Amino acid sequence: MAGNYSLVKTRVDPPLGWLVFSRPERLNAFNTSMMREVLAALDELEGDEGVRFVAITGEGKAFSAGIDLGELAEAGSPEEAERLFSTLAMVVERILGLRKPVIMAVNGHAIGGGAELLWAGDIVVAVRSARISWPESLWNLAPPFLPTLGPFVLGPARAAYLALTAEPITAEEAYRMGLVSLLVDEPGQLEDAVNRVAEKIMASPPAAVESIVSMLRAGKRGWHTQLGVAELKRLSKDTTALQAAKSFKDTKRPPDYKSLWRTGKK
Repeated sequence: MAGNYSLVKTRVDPPLGWLVFSRPERLNAFNTSMMREVLAALDELEGDEGVRFVAITGEGKAFSAGIDLGELAEAGSPEEAERLFSTLAMVVERILGLRKPVIMAVNGHAIGGGAELLWAGDIVVAVRSARISWPESLWNLAPPFLPTLGPFVLGPARAAYLALTAEPITAEEAYRMGLVSLLVDEPGQLEDAVNRVAEKIMASPPAAVESIVSMLRAGKRGWHTQLGVAELKRLSKDTTALQAAKSFKDTKRPPDYKSLWRTGKK
């Protein structure tokens, strides 16, 4: 099976169905077209009876750089910007709604929305040197999972530090904290590692696996939808995020907000 997509690729190698972000020249950043293709590809993989597990990875140096700031900068209004983030939220919700276990195969850097996707996976296999970061605050935004589910996984102090400072960590650090399940040394080792994980899961009967996955997802869906996404949508309606993206497009630097702190403005 191979879907007719231009920005993602699908491949079935039973029991695995692979979804590959295929926009390496943009570090697999999500624009609207790509996210729509991801949603269609997930539907296709879920409907394939030969697929018992869904593995998600990226081409090139990045897993995903998150929302495409170029498209955000071109948004004509905060409402358009909000629709962009709402579509990404739909991708996360679709992953959480899959009836099959999801393995994130992190081939490279996972940034912003790309890092948020890792929380939606049931198991995360990552290249040791991959960098993971949540820089949403730099754009007057907030990551839905890191400040909500993050304190229970990483610890409250570490989750707060990463969310508020946007400081990156390596996949090896994420493994020690509990976000990453398994490390490999090179991207070429990812596929074999994912296959080994699938084989280990298949030592248990499907009914037990389905029950465990259902319980894992229930908690994640609550944190993501009821609190995290609501805050993200609220912030995305502010013109600050739109102006920040336009500034970055021109200068290649995040804006300087120190004047806001000095004047007490929000």
